[in-house]
Amino acid sequence: MIRQRLTIALVLAALGLVAACGGEEQAAPTSTPEPEARPAPKIEHQSQALMLRLHSPELNLVTELDRVFVSGVTSPDATISVNGRLALPDHDGNFMVNLDRDTTSNPSVIEVVATSITGETESAILPVIFSDGGEALGVFGTVTSVSPAELTLETTSGQISLATDSETTVTIHGWGSPSVSNIAKGTLVAAMTDGQHADSVLAVLTRPAQTRHFTGILAGIDDSGNLTLQDNSGRQITAITFEISDFLGLASVGEVVTAVLKQDLATGDLTVTAIARALAGAERLNGALALNQQIDSVQASTNISALRWRLAEHGVGNLTMLVDSQPYDATEGALKGAGEFYAKVFSENQIGTPSADVTGLVTSIDSANGQITVQPVSGQPVMVKISANTPVALFGERVKSGQLDLASRITIRYSISGNNASRVTVMAGNTLSKVSAAQLAATAGWGEVQGVLTDVGPETQVTIMVDRATGEQISLQTAGSAVLRNGMTVKLDPSMEGSEVFARFDPISYRLLELESLTPARNEELVSGVVQSFIPKVADGNLTIRTPDGRLRSFTHNTDTAIRRDGLWVFIQDVKVGDLVRPNTRVRSLDGGEEKAGEIIALSLKSAEAGLVTGIIRGVTAGLGGEVRVTLSNIWFDLISLKVDSKTAITQQGRTLGVQDLVVGQGISLASYDPVTLEAGVLALGPAPGFGQGQQIDGQSAGRTVPYWPSKPGTIAT
Repeated sequence: MIRQRLTIALVLAALGLVAACGGEEQAAPTSTPEPEARPAPKIEHQSQALMLRLHSPELNLVTELDRVFVSGVTSPDATISVNGRLALPDHDGNFMVNLDRDTTSNPSVIEVVATSITGETESAILPVIFSDGGEALGVFGTVTSVSPAELTLETTSGQISLATDSETTVTIHGWGSPSVSNIAKGTLVAAMTDGQHADSVLAVLTRPAQTRHFTGILAGIDDSGNLTLQDNSGRQITAITFEISDFLGLASVGEVVTAVLKQDLATGDLTVTAIARALAGAERLNGALALNQQIDSVQASTNISALRWRLAEHGVGNLTMLVDSQPYDATEGALKGAGEFYAKVFSENQIGTPSADVTGLVTSIDSANGQITVQPVSGQPVMVKISANTPVALFGERVKSGQLDLASRITIRYSISGNNASRVTVMAGNTLSKVSAAQLAATAGWGEVQGVLTDVGPETQVTIMVDRATGEQISLQTAGSAVLRNGMTVKLDPSMEGSEVFARFDPISYRLLELESLTPARNEELVSGVVQSFIPKVADGNLTIRTPDGRLRSFTHNTDTAIRRDGLWVFIQDVKVGDLVRPNTRVRSLDGGEEKAGEIIALSLKSAEAGLVTGIIRGVTAGLGGEVRVTLSNIWFDLISLKVDSKTAITQQGRTLGVQDLVVGQGISLASYDPVTLEAGVLALGPAPGFGQGQQIDGQSAGRTVPYWPSKPGTIAT
C-alpha cells in the first residue's frame, strides 16, 4: 500500500512539472516588483569632543513614581555613571538606567557624569521632587531674598514667597543641620510646599559633589577590598569596595580603568561603586565605526571621521598611561595586550599605528643616530627616533628638528613599535603643570561673574543674568562700587540694562565692588582661566590660557595689549605663569578658528593666592629625589595632589611629625600650598577622618552653593 501511494504521488508530481513547463494554457509571467527604498537607519550625531545629551528625565521633574528613568546619548567610549551607578553606552552612544527613589532626601538630585580616558568631563545635575500623590507641590526657583521666616524665589511662573519655620527641613551640601538663613541669594533651590509653606528645601549644586570618576592604572586590590589606582600625573587613591568579587573579574591589575567613586561626608569613606576597562571603551568605538560604515549618509560619513579621531586619541591616552607606569608590576603584559589590540583595530579603520605621548625635558640628543631622550616629570626617560622630516611646531610654526636644544620642554607623539616620532611640539618658556593649571583655572572666577545686566534697581541693587539657558541670576548691592564702561568711570543708570557686564563682588556680603560694561566687537570674545605658558616677547601664540573647561587656547600679545593686574596697569614682562585670567579679558579671534592664535586686546589678571585645603588623604606615593606626593579630597570632591618634602611642616595637635605619618584615611585639618608648584608648606593633621558638619568655607557657609561661579577648590578651613 505504501509503495502504491508513493507511485501515485510521483505521477502527480510529474504531471504538475509538465503543466508548468509546456502546457498550452501556460500562465503569463509576472513582472518582478521593484525593491522599496529603505530609509537609512537613524544614528546619533557624534563629534570629536566628548558629548552628553539627556533625553530624560525632564528638567525640574515632579513625579508621583518611586523610580526615575534616566536616558541620553554620549560618546561610545565614555564612562557614564548616574548617582554612582555605571550606565555604559551602546555602539550608538545611547545609555539608560532606572534609578530608584532616594528615600533619605526629598527633594533629591541626580548626578550624571561622563568622562573619557583622555580627561574630558561632562556632567548634569537634575533636581527631582517626589510628590507622593498627596496635596504637596514641588517648586523650583532662584533665591532672591531670605529671612528666618520667609524664602522668596524667582520661578518660571514669576516670583513666589514661601513661609518657613522650625518644621522646614533644609538640605545643604556639607551641613548637618542647616537653616533657611544659611542659603545665599542666587542659589537654585527645589522645595516641597504645602500651600504657601515650605516643608523641605534643597540647595541645588551646579556640579557633581557626591560622585566622580578617576582614570588610572589598577595598581592592586587586597583581600580587605581596598582598591588602589594611580594616574600618570602622580596622583594615587585607595578606596574601598563593598563586594570585592564584583571587581575581580572585570579588570586585571596593571591595566587602565576608570573607577566610579562616591564620598561619604559623614564618615569620610571613599567607595568604588564600579570600574570600567579602558579597552572596553575602545571596543565600543570600533563597534560604532562598524555601525556607521554600514550606512550611506552624510551623517554617517561625519560620524566616521569623528569616531576615527576619538579612537586614535583613545589609544594615545591608554598607551601613554601604560608606558608611564612601566616601573610598576603587571603593566608590561597590559601594555603588550593593549598595543596588539590597537594595532588590529587601527588597521581595520585605516588610522595608522598605535602611538603614545611623552612630555618632558630633552636630556640628550644623538644627531648621528637621530635619537633624542625625554625625561618626563615622573616615570622613566623615553628614547625617541626623530628625523629631519619629523614635523616640529614652535608657536604654531614649523621649525626644523635640528633646532631642538637640550633642556627644551617638548611633547612628542611616537609609535609604540619602533619609537618613531610622528610630531613634536615645543613648549616655549616656562609651562604650568597640568595638575596646577586645572586647579588654578577653576578658581579664576571666584567672586566674579559675567553676564547680562537685566535690572538696575532704585534701591542700590543690580540684577545680572549669568546663564541665559537656565535663567539663573544674581542680585548684588551696589553701594560704594566702581562702575566702568570701556575702561572709563561712569555713573550706574538704567541705560546700561541689556549690556554684557563683568562684576567683581564680595562673595560673603554680596556687595558689588566693580562693575564693567563690556561691549566686545563682532569678532571679539571674553575668556578666563589661568596662564599656562608665556613668552615675554612679540611672537605668534606667545601666551597660552587654560580655560576652566580644560581647553588650551593660544593667543598673541603685543605692545598694544592693555594689561591689568588686580585693577592696576602693568607691563608685559609682569605677566607670570600661573596668573589667573579674569573673565573680563577680551580677545580677537582670527579666521581659522581656535587652531590659529587670536590676539589679546585687554588682558585682565589677578595673582593666585596661597592654596588652603581641608580634607582626607586618599593616596600617598613616593616620587623622584625623595619627594612624596599626597592626594587629598575636599568637601567638593576635588582631588588635590600636593608635593611634600623636608621643608613641609607636618604637625598634629602641637606635635611635629614626618612623612611616615601620612597614611590613607588620615584627616587634614588644614594644608597650605603654593598653587603654582603645588608644594605643601604646612600639613596640619586632624585627630580623626571625616569632614564634620557645618564647616566654614572662606568665611561663608559651606552650603552657599552659588550657581554662577565654581566652588573655590582648596579653601575649606575648620
